[in-house]
Amino acid sequence: MMVLFSVSVFAETKYSFDKTCQLAYYSMMSLKFDEANKYLAEEKIKNPDNLIPYFIENYADFFSLAINEDANELLKTQGNKDKRLAKLSSGEKNSPWYLYTQAEVNMQWAFVHLKFEDYYTAFFEIKKAYKQLKENQEKFPGFVANKKSLGLIHSLIGTVPDSYKWAASFLGFSGSISQGIGELNEVLEHGKKIPYLFTRETNYIMANLQMLILNSPQTSWQIVTAPEYPDYKTDLLANFVRGHMAVKNGFNDVAIETFKVSPKSVGFMKFYYIDYLLGMCKMDRLDADANIPLEKFIKEFQGRNYLKDAYQKLGWYYLLKDDDAKYKYYLSLCKLKGAELTDSDKQAQVESESGIVPNPFLLKVRLQQDGGYYDKALALLGGKSTDDFLSIKDKIEFTYRAARIYHEKGEMDKAIQFYQSTITRGEKYPYYFAANAALQLGLIYEDKGLKDKAAEYFHKCLAMKNTDYKNSLDQKAKAGLNRLGKV
Repeated sequence: MMVLFSVSVFAETKYSFDKTCQLAYYSMMSLKFDEANKYLAEEKIKNPDNLIPYFIENYADFFSLAINEDANELLKTQGNKDKRLAKLSSGEKNSPWYLYTQAEVNMQWAFVHLKFEDYYTAFFEIKKAYKQLKENQEKFPGFVANKKSLGLIHSLIGTVPDSYKWAASFLGFSGSISQGIGELNEVLEHGKKIPYLFTRETNYIMANLQMLILNSPQTSWQIVTAPEYPDYKTDLLANFVRGHMAVKNGFNDVAIETFKVSPKSVGFMKFYYIDYLLGMCKMDRLDADANIPLEKFIKEFQGRNYLKDAYQKLGWYYLLKDDDAKYKYYLSLCKLKGAELTDSDKQAQVESESGIVPNPFLLKVRLQQDGGYYDKALALLGGKSTDDFLSIKDKIEFTYRAARIYHEKGEMDKAIQFYQSTITRGEKYPYYFAANAALQLGLIYEDKGLKDKAAEYFHKCLAMKNTDYKNSLDQKAKAGLNRLGKV
């Protein structure tokens, strides 16, 4: 049974997070937009002076635009931001909700504009949000919601490379990963003492930061499998986050079963990205029907990201079925469709332009390894050596695949040996194998407490140029140096 409560003793008449608004917020966080809008309409009639509904309804635009990336929808809805800010700024200035709600709207639209590559607008929105949150924290230090949003911003600021920290400081930004995580933990600890409205949202933020910045997917998995985590069979956002964390932890079968039961009934937001993830997971398991969710994704998704990757994977699907004609067909579409913003899309574009067809044997090993089926992947590699492959790319990939599999199986001596062989053979080539081998060696030595050795390999990863997946590899290497204090 849902527990309802008073969010803050500071609540004013103009900003009342009453029972109906709490229900609307929970529905919005479950991506049940029709249900949420019903509650909001009820609240606007019942309490027309309450401004909280305008804060809650902004979540719908944020989730829909950030996830589905529909440019036509952006054109239709971008005027909502100023209308809502005008409403929210008309309330009582001595309420902690006055600055907080405006900051949240600004921050959510900043992330939307980042998704659509409108960096100029996004910068000023996030700067404004940060200033509002800092001022609100000074005025109302006991208002816990401040720390949810400041914790996210401070964590992201903490990932800024050292060479750019002067610019962040000049522009008024300051913070560190440890500061941000500490603030988010304060919110979660508060929620353990009394039921707290923003605990669920904070958990989603924490799960992603643990995975992306702190290199702790295991902690992320603990968050999404805790008893208090929402039911992923009836909550669409909870389903996505749980499935995504399962993917990152190598629990491919769990991810597939999670995505397969994602709620899709009328009233939920359309979530095409789940079809993409389901198709990718099925590809890793070599499922015969892996093409179906990928084809659904490319047919219905109106955004640009992950389209090239989806077309590439459909090409791989048919390559493994010895259908060279369909492989070439989907790679030709890969070249024309979508954008080159994500590392996976960039790598797909490189393949589509290179004309180099992947080695089907190594491709099958890669997919099994990506899905966490390490024993099956290792069995495929059994009895093979670099002499069994003709091209330099295949030779490098062979040692890399062996290293990754041994690493995941916990056989570190063998993993280190194959990683080093991958770097020796491949560091002068543009393929990502050597760069990621260096990153993984950095992580291994970090776990061993050998900070200097770890930093050496993180720097080696950063030094390699023109590698596939360079953005994500560099981000992880920089985060490693940050953790070591070796930036």
